[in-house]
Amino acid sequence: MKLLDEKEFKSYIEENFESIYKDVDDSTISQQIPGTCDSCSRDVFLKIYSETFNQAYYSDNGLPRFVNIFVECPNCRKKSFIFAVQFVDEKRIPHVTGGSSLVYKFSLYRLYRLPIQNENYINEDIPAKYDSLRKTATEASYCLTNSKFIASAILFRRAIQILAKSVLGAKGKTLFNQLEWLKSNQNLLAIDLTEIFHENAQIIKDIGNQGAHPDDDITLHDFTKEDANGLHDLFISIIHEIFVKPEKMKALQEELKKNRKLK
Repeated sequence: MKLLDEKEFKSYIEENFESIYKDVDDSTISQQIPGTCDSCSRDVFLKIYSETFNQAYYSDNGLPRFVNIFVECPNCRKKSFIFAVQFVDEKRIPHVTGGSSLVYKFSLYRLYRLPIQNENYINEDIPAKYDSLRKTATEASYCLTNSKFIASAILFRRAIQILAKSVLGAKGKTLFNQLEWLKSNQNLLAIDLTEIFHENAQIIKDIGNQGAHPDDDITLHDFTKEDANGLHDLFISIIHEIFVKPEKMKALQEELKKNRKLK
């Protein structure tokens, strides 16, 4: 087997792998990099937590540098490691007054991704005492990740019903009646539900029903990745409104009262 030299290896990488950056002046990586998440398949700017180097590039026997980057997707919040290879080009820039200086240009290419242990980040925002809701959200996210889009839609609908009945205390035998009850009655958490909440919950209910009960319109029998991702995003917004926003507002109020010495 004939080994490639660095020039041949770089040409091979350029032709077959995705570029993270090309011909930049600094070898370090910013706080985020563009890319496609291998978990939710969305084009996003991946948040960088750490990388294996922070100093300028150096060569060791002419070999390129391989880099591990720890990132998180801002959409599905899945963390992973990106294994990349970095190249450096040396160029001599002549000076008008004579002489020259050496300039380095850096390029980084993504080779592959290594996921960390499977986690469900929706549940970070759902209190542990709501075990049924957490389990259902976990299964919905698992089905979404594994391209089981109909099952994911049905489970997101189930999660909305658990949220309405068990968390918010809605009355009624059907999800329709429970969501209607929440429009005109105070819920157990005493949260002022917005119109966006009611609209999003209604959409998840209706689309979940299409998954559980095939529509007469045959074109609605299949669910796309975009359909399932949309339900995921609506569900996330509901979780934020119920559990995250009230806590953040309460913490902000307490901090302001403390700082301004209010009672």
